[in-house]
Amino acid sequence: MKQAEIKRGSQKAGKIFDGIWSNALALILALIWLVPVIWVVLSAFSTQKTYNTGTFFPTSYTLNNFADLWNNTKFKNWLLNTFILAVCNMVLTTFVTVMTAFCLSRFRFKGRKALMNISLILGMFPGFMAMVAVYLILNLLGLVGSIWALLLYYVCGAGMGFFVTKGYFDTIPGDIDEAAKLDGANQFRIFFQIYLPLAKPIIIYTALMAFMGPWADYILAGLVLTKDADMTVAVGLYNWMTASKINTYFTKFCAGSVIVAIPIVGLYLSLQRFFVEGISAGAVKG
Repeated sequence: MKQAEIKRGSQKAGKIFDGIWSNALALILALIWLVPVIWVVLSAFSTQKTYNTGTFFPTSYTLNNFADLWNNTKFKNWLLNTFILAVCNMVLTTFVTVMTAFCLSRFRFKGRKALMNISLILGMFPGFMAMVAVYLILNLLGLVGSIWALLLYYVCGAGMGFFVTKGYFDTIPGDIDEAAKLDGANQFRIFFQIYLPLAKPIIIYTALMAFMGPWADYILAGLVLTKDADMTVAVGLYNWMTASKINTYFTKFCAGSVIVAIPIVGLYLSLQRFFVEGISAGAVKG
């Protein structure tokens, strides 16, 4: 009897120790992740213009960095360009991705598996490998320097990211299709009136990812966008980090980073429930 109680006590103590250790490790990792974020936020309100201040906390605080950013730079243009690009990409990419996933999930046609396998293999290669070819094609079309070149690239490649969305559609019972067809519904009505309401979590997840892509993209945007007024926020802000500009624009860069982060954080927090539901269900059969 005593041995059993001792064993249960030791197991309970071991679980408590494991829980404390896990929480401590999570706290340490969170602090490591938060330190640079907090430093950038504090620097956005700092009166010191240079990045090499020697102190973590600013000696004094001001809102002038945000005022200078808004009034004396082209940040407003960059933000507007990015917003237009992100919204257009969100609408078009979500439509293309959802339609592609629905077709591959519900229809059986010749070459379906080959198409899925080819898409999977191509998705394993990093996107920047094709940047030179993409640039040459856009240059031939006369689109270099325009945000619409980026939109064209994003939307044309949207169908390749169907796997998670298809996995979500695979979890919806096929009996719904049969019942709807018996009631006289065609495939378009089934998709728009039945599947889209059922797929709300994955649609929101896809839309959020499509919005975040252009908002944070620098590699392709930095290659395509050449005029200062036509840049996105990622390209414009990063151009301030050169050796000749960093001491002049560092606090403005931090202020811009704070402004750029607000929409993404707000969207994620407000749509977190749908985000988790979409990716978890889509991963079941994806």
